[in-house]
Amino acid sequence: MTHSLFPQHDHDHSGCTTNLMKFADRYCQQAGLRLTKLRRTVLEQVASSHKAIGAYQILDNLAADGQKLAPISVYRSLDFLQEAGLIHRLESTNSYFACQRNFDDEFDQESPSTLHKCSEASSLVFLICEECGVIGEVEGASIGALISTVADSEMFKVDRSQLEIKGTCHTCQNSS
Repeated sequence: MTHSLFPQHDHDHSGCTTNLMKFADRYCQQAGLRLTKLRRTVLEQVASSHKAIGAYQILDNLAADGQKLAPISVYRSLDFLQEAGLIHRLESTNSYFACQRNFDDEFDQESPSTLHKCSEASSLVFLICEECGVIGEVEGASIGALISTVADSEMFKVDRSQLEIKGTCHTCQNSS
């Protein structure tokens, strides 16, 4: 089941979430990382849609389910999940969304090296629909090359780069 960069509004997201959670379990096990109950719960919250969610919204959602947590607990879980490469952070809104590549069920079950590490020094481009909030994620190889050229000419060491582009997805354009 390969997903569209911008799924239809009536998209059944349950398969995406199921695939991500299976991937996260296997990846963490093979990488020697602990996907604790809280980290798993936070990941499920982040992966609940193709949209970004903030830490306080996660806290509110968990409180509605009867779980009272300190904000630092959620932030620590988010930090772990981002470092593990399972989620991304939108810097403009300080919100998080699941790495889309990990929604696919086509990853190698034996060696899930298809994981895209958020912490790697690669250029990411996030296309953010301002109408529906869905986020598309693409590698920005040519943008990364340009950034490297500019940075190298200034002897600047790039740790990571991401570009957030706001606009309207094809689904919202077609529903207008």
